[in-house]
Amino acid sequence: MIKKFVLTTILVVSTLNLVARTYELTSPDGMNVISVNYDKYGLTYSLAYDGEKQFVSTPVSMCVENKVWGAPGDYLRKVIRSSFDSPIVFPVARKYKESVERYNSMRLVFGDYDVEFRAYNDGVAYRFIGKVNKSGKVMSESSGYRFDKDYEAYVLLTKGLQCWYEEDYTVAKLSELPVDGISLTPLMVTTGNARLLLSESDLHNYSGSYLKAVEGGFDFLFAAYPAAQELRENGSKRLVTEREDFIVESNLNRSFPWRVAGVFPLGNDAAILNSELIYLLGERTTDDFSWVKPGKLLWDWWNCNNIIGVDFKAGINTDTYRYLIDYAEAHNFEYVLFDEGWSGKNDLLSLNPNVDMPSLCRYAAEKGVGVCLWSNWVTMDRPLIDALDLMASWGVKGVKVDFMERNDAEMVEFYHRVAREAAARKMLVNFRSSYPADGLHALYPNVMTREGVIGLEYNKWSERATPTHNLIIPYLRQWASGMDYTPGSMVNTQKKFFRVRHDDPMSIGTRCHHMAMYVVYESPLQMLSDSPSKYDMSPEWFPYLETVPTVWDETVPLWGTIGENLAVARRKDQTWFVGAMISGDAVQKNIDLSFLPEGEWEVTLWKDGVNADKNAVDFKTENYTVTSESIIAVDFAPNGGCTAILKRL
Repeated sequence: MIKKFVLTTILVVSTLNLVARTYELTSPDGMNVISVNYDKYGLTYSLAYDGEKQFVSTPVSMCVENKVWGAPGDYLRKVIRSSFDSPIVFPVARKYKESVERYNSMRLVFGDYDVEFRAYNDGVAYRFIGKVNKSGKVMSESSGYRFDKDYEAYVLLTKGLQCWYEEDYTVAKLSELPVDGISLTPLMVTTGNARLLLSESDLHNYSGSYLKAVEGGFDFLFAAYPAAQELRENGSKRLVTEREDFIVESNLNRSFPWRVAGVFPLGNDAAILNSELIYLLGERTTDDFSWVKPGKLLWDWWNCNNIIGVDFKAGINTDTYRYLIDYAEAHNFEYVLFDEGWSGKNDLLSLNPNVDMPSLCRYAAEKGVGVCLWSNWVTMDRPLIDALDLMASWGVKGVKVDFMERNDAEMVEFYHRVAREAAARKMLVNFRSSYPADGLHALYPNVMTREGVIGLEYNKWSERATPTHNLIIPYLRQWASGMDYTPGSMVNTQKKFFRVRHDDPMSIGTRCHHMAMYVVYESPLQMLSDSPSKYDMSPEWFPYLETVPTVWDETVPLWGTIGENLAVARRKDQTWFVGAMISGDAVQKNIDLSFLPEGEWEVTLWKDGVNADKNAVDFKTENYTVTSESIIAVDFAPNGGCTAILKRL
């Protein structure tokens, strides 16, 4: 039986708000303190962590029709405080199967609206809650973050409000950011004693946010609702050419998205890996999603179907796809993904004549392998119900929807519509070219992962997926939701030897650097991106690739610094897995096994070979017995890694 503890107190505000008032809210551990002010300037708030100021007084308001919520002069009727302490079980166990949710809440009650603040141990958030049962337009929302010192920030600068959500990180002082530069979220600000991760959650029927650089911090920026659109690139993309003067028009008896600041102690970046704050703030499902089956997915697009040693012409055809199904069955990979080309051009209701999809799905079902199919969003949107019904009739298990490249309110509702309709047919969803952070996976656990990251595909045409980048994203992008980086490269090289090869791609970093991603990177639907022929050339990796899970019962961060290194231990059932990655120069680092229960454990360790500094594919495998008192000293090659499986004896 799940037990909840909720304590509520109500403070009745008896004055007419003529005097400035400050209300404080503290996290359960006492470290995060929100100060909310309501005075002649309106509603503002600030944050302190462990006694030190984080961001200073920042205005909070929302313009609804012709009224500004949070403006001075509104009657603050009462303040309701509550505490929440309850176990939580995750329908899809990204970091862990179960946990405990604890927070303190403070709700400022006005007339037509409330403003709710929450303080968790790993962050704070606020949102507006409308209470008027009528339709209205949200014209604007004013908020952001202000800092009284010139702190360093990690930002994802983009040129406009229609983009791939795949940018390089810029690391700079706040004063060095371009004026009005637009950043994707999450972004990070390093204060005197903390890392702040700034983002949002519970996004529905509203525009997703950006953060615009201004003097001393950031302002939220939102794309207005589309007024006109046009098809481009032969009908495969739909771009907004004109926008309305409002964010969204909807019923005002609703909650609005959370504005979120994750807070983590400086010097302990690895603590970020334990946070599920974005999920906890999202609206959660009450439906049964026990049918969701996470797993690894053999993918054809990244490696361009470069298969050798077969008696058929490899490509987008039935023979190649049957081969991939057979390969997935042989190695216990749960799914195959057939990417662009299986259907008619911009038409999901017709088939490529070289692909017999109904028979392939029947064949895969006989083999115990699930089929997932790709589509761009425009092609999916036009016949959504008919297309999903057709796929369901074949037995398709999931869809990968691509190239949305927007996060205005209309597009946000497309995400919800796809997730809802796919769930109704017990199908999984992977969003590509997508905005990353919104908590949708709490409401629809069949949304397994999403892109919104520079992933391995970028090494097909650039050098942008670097080891340094690979060690920024688990602290920043991954904090928001499952991250579809698409690991699995078997052609590994140090940067000076790297060459762009679109049809036979390489990756930067050692073999062990890339294999460790299967433990470090979180994605309940995790790609195997390289060609089966490449995996066959290194059979030593099959014991690892065939058994490494994609969801976890327990996560224990070991050490890490953003952009430099990371080590994490994760448990599935009674087996532990360790993944560690570094960027830059060779180094020796220790893996402390004190997370293990008592007793003896057999470890299989894959680590960089002695020549991995020159030939990055070089690795060494070791087997021995350890206990919770053991420490494994690992020599990491430049841009190296290691991974391990630990089983109880």
